[in-house]
Amino acid sequence: MDMRNNDPGALQYGNFFNYYQFNSASERVKLLPDKDVWLPPSDSKESPGNSPYFVLDVGCNCGVFTQLLYKYLKENLQRPVKILGVDIDNRLIQRALEENESPEDISYACVDVLNEEAFETVKGYLELNKRQKFDVICCYSITMWIHLNHHDEGLQLFLKKLSNLAELLVVEPQPWKCYQKAERRLKKAGETFPLFLQLNWRSDVELQIQNYLEKYLDRRKIFESTPTKWQRKICFYRS
Repeated sequence: MDMRNNDPGALQYGNFFNYYQFNSASERVKLLPDKDVWLPPSDSKESPGNSPYFVLDVGCNCGVFTQLLYKYLKENLQRPVKILGVDIDNRLIQRALEENESPEDISYACVDVLNEEAFETVKGYLELNKRQKFDVICCYSITMWIHLNHHDEGLQLFLKKLSNLAELLVVEPQPWKCYQKAERRLKKAGETFPLFLQLNWRSDVELQIQNYLEKYLDRRKIFESTPTKWQRKICFYRS
């Protein structure tokens, strides 16, 4: 793959090594809301003190956005921030570890969230820090890859598992046209997503995700960003 161009290529799990060459991390940060959205109503009106704000960044890739998110939250919340970034690709995690500018506050691990044994790493991080939940769990542009590889039920399980461990859940779902593009790219590479034609959540997948979070997981949307250049919206759901 030519690393100099903006063509992401085709991968089954979206684990692009040159991801931030075609999806700017700094542009995504500009769409994030102020501290009142990140904190519970009671906390946002009071001094937060020195208690750390714990973040799980799922699908962190090589950590470029994770580090920008760390700086953004630390500056805006005016409190310590601790982040665990996880990704399914160990090569990306190794790169994130090598380029980690804040190893005392940012940790990385290779984790497939839908693998129970691997997910123990996430639970262990919470236990180590004497926490039952993360203050926020972020899922930026990864729901499509979960969906394409694990069907509707897999995506629902993914959302439920993360919702159970999050005070605040941030989701940036890909619209259906991104699914179609991903399928075309993989076909050109001689492969396919076996579950693509079996998905029930299709043209209105963003609405289906929202409905599932609100009706079945008892969450309410408290913020929706303006669309990214790819027409994706960053949505914040609080329990």
